[in-house]
Amino acid sequence: MSPVDLIVLLIVALLFFFAARYSWRHRNHSCGGDCSACPYHQNCDKKEKK
Repeated sequence: MSPVDLIVLLIVALLFFFAARYSWRHRNHSCGGDCSACPYHQNCDKKEKK
């Protein structure tokens, strides 16, 4: 393997790590951001943008 292959492999591994970490931290969040289609929109605690 050349050094370029190792760098590409490292970048792919880092991207996989960050994607897995993001999905693990947000695993219990059911909000997709589309409040009009959400059956729980009246009980939503999502903050409004100013």
